[in-house]
Amino acid sequence: MTAEFWSTLLFSVSLVSVSIILILSLFATMREGFQFWPPPERKSWQHRSFLILFRCFVYPLIVLSALEFDIGHSAMRYAAIVIGIVLLFAGFGLAIRITLQMGWRNAFGEKRGLVTDGYFSRSRNPVYVATWLGLIGWSVVANSVLVSILLGFWAALYLFAPLFEEPWLEKMYGDEFREYTLRVRRFL
Repeated sequence: MTAEFWSTLLFSVSLVSVSIILILSLFATMREGFQFWPPPERKSWQHRSFLILFRCFVYPLIVLSALEFDIGHSAMRYAAIVIGIVLLFAGFGLAIRITLQMGWRNAFGEKRGLVTDGYFSRSRNPVYVATWLGLIGWSVVANSVLVSILLGFWAALYLFAPLFEEPWLEKMYGDEFREYTLRVRRFL
C-alpha cells in the first residue's frame, strides 16, 4: 500500500468524523429536544460519541500531518516551519492553559460554574481563538492541502461551536450569562 493510499484513508476517516460532529451539532440547533453538544450529561451517548468522533478526527489528522510533512530545502521553508511551530505551540499551549483555568470538566459540557474572569473577561471563547492560532501554525508546518482542509473544518467547528453552546449556557446560567454576553464579545 502506498503513501497516497494511507493519506487518502486518513483524510477520509478524519473528514467523515468531523462532518458527523458538525451535522449532529447543526441538527441539534434545528430540533427541539435533541442535544448533541454540549452533552446533556457526562455519561450520555452524546458525550461518548463526541469524544470518539473527535478522536477519530484528530488522531488520523496527526498521522496524516506526519505522513504529508516535507521539510523542503529552501531557507523560506525552514523559516515557515519555525514560524509555524511557534504559532502551533503558542496557540495550543494557550488553549490548554485557558481550558485548565476554566476547568477540564466545565470545558466538556458539565455545569461547573460560569467562568468570566481571566481570559474570559476579554473573550467568551478564548480557547477557540487560541486554537485558531495553533491551527494556522499547524497548517504552515504541514504544508499540505489535505491537512489544511481538515484544519479548516476544525476552525469552522470552533466558529460554529458558540451557536451550539450559548443556548445551553443561557439555560444553565440564565441572567448571569445574558449579562456576560452584553459585556464581553464572542471572540475578540
